[in-house]
Amino acid sequence: MKKFFNYVLLALVTICFALPLGGKAEAAKVAVVPLANHVAGDELAGTIYMQEALALFRYPEFDLLGEDVVLEAIGSENGLADYSKAALERVAQVTGADIVVAMQLDKLDAKRMPQRKEATLKMDLRGKFASLNTVTGAYYYKDLRDTVRGDWEHEVLQNVVRNAFKKVAGK
Repeated sequence: MKKFFNYVLLALVTICFALPLGGKAEAAKVAVVPLANHVAGDELAGTIYMQEALALFRYPEFDLLGEDVVLEAIGSENGLADYSKAALERVAQVTGADIVVAMQLDKLDAKRMPQRKEATLKMDLRGKFASLNTVTGAYYYKDLRDTVRGDWEHEVLQNVVRNAFKKVAGK
């Protein structure tokens, strides 16, 4: 019986020393380029964009890089001038990011639809979204063109941003 307990104790000690040595996967570094907002008088769009990024790219799976690091890499607060793979690769190299996402908002219009019992808006969204995963080499670009009906002007933007970020994160 004493030998049995010695073996159990030896097994427990071995496990206790081996567990901390087993490494975890490192969090993917994500560079979120600030929203290039070309819609006059709309400050809420940038807030929605960053809130969705913060909600989806969470630690420990993702590690968001600071805005100052990203702004220094792109050299402008107005987003990227070019949404090509080469431009995103440059941002990734300078920041050391594994994933780079960027978005431009060109148009966000809301017009009230007549003859409706409830207040309904017809919303039109135009813009660009691009992402690059340097680990897998996956590049994604989409011209955003969406016209829907709803009751909140920025609902369309929030859904578009959330879906684009989910595609990047693989969720």
